[in-house]
Amino acid sequence: MSRHNILSLLLLVVVSFLQFSCATSKISTDVQITESLVWPASPQPPRIQWIKDVRGPQDFGISKGLWKRISEKVSGIQDHPIRKPYGVHADVKGRLIVVDTGSAVVHILDPENNEYRVLGPETGIRFEAPISVAEDNRGNLYITDSGVGIIYRYGLEDQSFEKFTPFKLKRPTGIAFSEKQGLLFVSDTTAHQVVVYNLAGQELSRIGERGMGDAQFNYPTDLFVDQKGQLYVTDALNQRIQILSPEGHLIAKFGESGDITGYLAKPKGIAVDSQGHIYVCDALLDAVQIFNSSGQLLMFFGGTGSGRGEFWMPTGIDIDGNDNIYVSDSYNRRIQVFKYVGNDQLAFPGGGE
Repeated sequence: MSRHNILSLLLLVVVSFLQFSCATSKISTDVQITESLVWPASPQPPRIQWIKDVRGPQDFGISKGLWKRISEKVSGIQDHPIRKPYGVHADVKGRLIVVDTGSAVVHILDPENNEYRVLGPETGIRFEAPISVAEDNRGNLYITDSGVGIIYRYGLEDQSFEKFTPFKLKRPTGIAFSEKQGLLFVSDTTAHQVVVYNLAGQELSRIGERGMGDAQFNYPTDLFVDQKGQLYVTDALNQRIQILSPEGHLIAKFGESGDITGYLAKPKGIAVDSQGHIYVCDALLDAVQIFNSSGQLLMFFGGTGSGRGEFWMPTGIDIDGNDNIYVSDSYNRRIQVFKYVGNDQLAFPGGGE
C-alpha cells in the first residue's frame, strides 16, 4: 500500500471516530438517571444503594485515547464485552477483576491508570473454564480453571503467568486469600474438600469430606475470608453456609433448603462487609440475601429481570474496603455495583443483632 493510501486510510479512520465520538457523547448526555434505587423501600432507612452497571471498561471510568481507538480499528483487536461473568474481585488499588466464563477470559479494569487488560488468547493465555479469582498481598492474582483442574498465578505488575501448583485438582472453583494467615483456600468441588496452600504453592492440608456433618461438604463452591481470618464456605448441595477457622474447625453454620427468601435455593457467591453482614447470591431466587452470623435473614435485594437492581442468575460477589458491592449478574452479562450506605449493623426484624 502506498504512503498516500495509508495516510488517506488514517484520515478516514480519524474522521469516523470523531463522528462516532460526537454521536456517543450526545446519547450519553440524553440518558440520565435521576432517581436513586435503594433497599429497603421507604419509610425504612436505606441500606443498599444501586450505583451502576459495568459491561465493559468504559462503564468503569476507563477512556480510550484517539490513537488507541485508531490502532484497534486498524489491527482489529477490540475490547472483549463481558459475556458471562462469574468470579469478581475488587482490590485495594481500585482495580476490578472479572472472570468471564462465557469468553474464557479474565478482564482487568484499572481506572486509576486508565488501563484495561484481558487475559486470554490474544495475550497468549488460554483458559478452558475459569471460575474464580483471588489476590494476595504481593500483587498476584490466582485464577481457578475448573475445566483443567489448575490454579494459575498472574503478576499484575510484571504480567508473569504460570501454573501455581504442579498437581491438578478434580474441579477447583472458589478461591480466597487470607492476609492474616498468608494462605490460599481453594474449594475442590467434586472432591468435596477445601484445599489449603501457602504462597509457594505447597499444599498444607485439606478440610472436609463428603457428608452433612460439621466441616463436611456436598459440592462446596464459593469461598470468602473475613478480616478475622474466618473462612466462609458455600456448601452448595447441603444448601447451607459454613463458617470455619483456618484450621477447619466449625465456628457456625446456617441455611436450609427452600425457594423463598430466608432459605437457600441455589447459593453461590458469598462475601462479608465491614459490619459483618454476610451476603449470599442465590441464583434461583435471583437475589442477594443478607444474613447475620446466626443465620437470621436481615434483608435482601434484587429480583428477576434485566433492569437496575434486578438479576438473571447472580453468581460471584465481592465487597471492597468502602463497602461497595460487586455482583456478577451472569446471564445479564454485567457486573452490578451497589453500596452499603448504613453506618451500623442491620437489626434482625424479630429482634437481636
